[in-house]
Amino acid sequence: MPLIHVTASQGTLNKKDQDTLMSRLSNAVLKSEGAHVNDPGAQSLVWAYYDEKPKGTCYIGGERLNKPPLVIAVTTPEGALYDSTRKSLVEEIGQIVDDLVGPFERRLNNWTMLHELKEGGWAGSGQIFPLADIQAAMNIKAA
Repeated sequence: MPLIHVTASQGTLNKKDQDTLMSRLSNAVLKSEGAHVNDPGAQSLVWAYYDEKPKGTCYIGGERLNKPPLVIAVTTPEGALYDSTRKSLVEEIGQIVDDLVGPFERRLNNWTMLHELKEGGWAGSGQIFPLADIQAAMNIKAA
């Protein structure tokens, strides 16, 4: 049950590339959690947002950038990822961004932040969703 937030400057990606980015990121996170990307139950629990900021509003080192990096924040329940799956997820996200944005000269083209909510911290519609229930809904076999 990942939540993905991508922040980009306006015009960084066209709508087709935005769709491709969000689909590939969603599938990458599902794979890292041990879900099957073709499982409708798993897909229904991947929520992702692509937020654009106005051009000229990103600063690095106090200087405004015309071509800022993407910020990709992935939130998962605690225990959904392991050290090895975090590493492979970050590598895959890097490849996805390279494919769609291209590398930047002498600086990063993205920041990826992985956030984990403690057990009991994932909730919606007035109820708490434990990791085991989330994994069952996504047809993930607990390790």
